[in-house]
Amino acid sequence: MLKFYLMLQVRRIQRKILDLDLGVHPIVGYFLIVTAFLGLSIALFFKIKYILYLYLLIAMKIVSIWSNPDHRDFLKLTYSKADYYKIRLTENLVSVLPFVLCLACSGYWLDALILLMLSVLMIFYSFKVKWKIVIPTPFYKYPYEFIIGFRLSFCMVFLAYFLTYIAMRFNYKIGYFAIITVSILCIMFYMKVEDPFYVWIFSSKARQFLFEKIRIAVLFLFILCLPILVALSISNPDKIPVILAFQLLGTCYLTAGVLCKYTSFPDIIHLRETLFLLYSVMFPPLLLFTLPFFYIQSARQLEGFLE
Repeated sequence: MLKFYLMLQVRRIQRKILDLDLGVHPIVGYFLIVTAFLGLSIALFFKIKYILYLYLLIAMKIVSIWSNPDHRDFLKLTYSKADYYKIRLTENLVSVLPFVLCLACSGYWLDALILLMLSVLMIFYSFKVKWKIVIPTPFYKYPYEFIIGFRLSFCMVFLAYFLTYIAMRFNYKIGYFAIITVSILCIMFYMKVEDPFYVWIFSSKARQFLFEKIRIAVLFLFILCLPILVALSISNPDKIPVILAFQLLGTCYLTAGVLCKYTSFPDIIHLRETLFLLYSVMFPPLLLFTLPFFYIQSARQLEGFLE
């Protein structure tokens, strides 16, 4: 039963990847995903001193997906107790293994071991956090991306503000990382594609629609980054040009993310475009190619919905 379940999950993942219409052979797609993950992990560990804590948090977040009560109840009703724990253990280990290997290869042996042990212990727990408090946002009456995204990830925003405090006290370069963190977080707000109806109701052309989306995204990014910009500018007035340069880079990242959202509209974003976006974040000069490419492709996709 365990082998059947695991083979079924592998086949489901393969079918989902094939349905994404990568634009490349699936094997090439797998290779690009692995390369992007390893390249980004290694680049972050070499360039950013405090990335370890964020890296561990991301790994545990991915592992926690399998601790959802609905998933747990399904397994308990379908399989024996022994098979249930074998499946949970396999899911957690497979999910955390890439992170463990990257930590070990980067010299963080103890952290890799702790992460591995935590993933094993989590097979005995299940949880689903339900918020009863409505988080206020400064984005009232505007498109949903920032309202929903901020409420789901406000902890990450305040983590970036905490990194800004550390930058003011110890190393100002951490503040640059805080700006880029908020920018990349805002890109995630645009990864969910809305229903075509919510695009069709706009009485504008594709070009006007995209520019309005970008304008609002850039404005709201600036609002979220404003405390960071002010704090860094006050503590390091001689670094203001560099601070503004990083803010501009984050704005370019977000612009690419907004355009990427509509490159396959009304379908979900294809893996090919997602990888283009990821590589552009890792190697910013690629934005000179991805920005016009995403714009042309997005405008073409939206022409059938906006006239």
